[in-house]
Amino acid sequence: MAAFLRKLSKVKPAVSLVILFILLAFVFTYAMFQGGFVSWFLFFSFLPFALYSILLFFYPMKFQTERILPSRVYSAGDSIDVTLILTRKLPFPLLFLLIEDGMSGSLNQHDIKRMYFPGFKRRLKATYTIRNASRGEHFFTGVRIKTGDALGLLEKEKQFPCKQSILVYPSYDEMFYKSFRSMLEQGGILSGTKLQNDASIVAGIREYIPGDRFSWIDWKASARSNEMMTKEFEMRESGDLLIILDLMPAEQFELLVEFAASAARTVLRNGGETGLFLPGKEKVFIPSSGGERQERTIFYHLAKVKPDSSLSLEKHFVEPALAGQPTVFAAITSRISKPLIDGAGKLIGQKGLMVIYVVKGKKEKLTPEETAMAATASGNGVIVHIVDGENWKSAFVGVKQA
Repeated sequence: MAAFLRKLSKVKPAVSLVILFILLAFVFTYAMFQGGFVSWFLFFSFLPFALYSILLFFYPMKFQTERILPSRVYSAGDSIDVTLILTRKLPFPLLFLLIEDGMSGSLNQHDIKRMYFPGFKRRLKATYTIRNASRGEHFFTGVRIKTGDALGLLEKEKQFPCKQSILVYPSYDEMFYKSFRSMLEQGGILSGTKLQNDASIVAGIREYIPGDRFSWIDWKASARSNEMMTKEFEMRESGDLLIILDLMPAEQFELLVEFAASAARTVLRNGGETGLFLPGKEKVFIPSSGGERQERTIFYHLAKVKPDSSLSLEKHFVEPALAGQPTVFAAITSRISKPLIDGAGKLIGQKGLMVIYVVKGKKEKLTPEETAMAATASGNGVIVHIVDGENWKSAFVGVKQA
């Protein structure tokens, strides 16, 4: 059907031209046989419109198109100002010009069309605004322009490729921050959390032991004592946060992404470290790190993520990338179940902390079964925290150790 319509659109101008010649011949024949002022006035009145239509048929629709965007990166909900600039060499008078900018349906924008009356202008500038941009990677395909004659007999349109893409990051909320490391320092089920060296804090000097790093050798102390001496660093518990996002289709999926973005940004902006695991069709694992670069990396993947997982979240807890992670796990989901709690308990064992954030809509309530499961989760060393529109900002502060 689409192929037939494309072929029809190609022959339509030619058919219109044939009809125009038939009408012109009919009016001329009428004037010749009828004679008189009225018939010839009708012919000469129709002639300019017919000549314009004929010239328009042979007019080459050659435009140079340029799309100007203020940026390539936005946040969800932003307004995007788009400017289209069309230039041509031949100043043929155009009665009107319909300009339509093509884009992917993911932007949820329809009928981005503008009507202009260019006349002899060689350069035309069209502007429009995309309001309330949705999260994701969006593509502009091309610019379609359409014109015609005054009688509506002849129409010409052409598509000009003008491909561009923009990335819309998920929106986020400011959250009150409480370091998970302060929870680790309280002991309890977390006393066995894997230790790691903090290479920035030197606690003392000791004799060299085979296996020590070459960079740890203290050359000045070695020269004084005439023996190989190495620096001894302070041992600290890891409080890094690893976010695991549930990618199963759900009505609240955009809320899950927004909460994940808010959590990651809050930790990073407060000097912490965080990572991200996206168990979708194409799994993404970003090890825990800190800084602005890590924030951009996480937001980039959260902007492109889609709810394309066919397996429940607990099925992904056995991924090799999660094994042995000295970190705090934050599973973000919209549903809670006993298999999820059991799987979380097996993942952390006795060496970590798992917080399951159950994100609900403002008017959504937990079912009695979900409430019971949340209450018994502490038996597996798992913390379940319900997040809705009222306690979004206090999501970290409201977490209490099991």
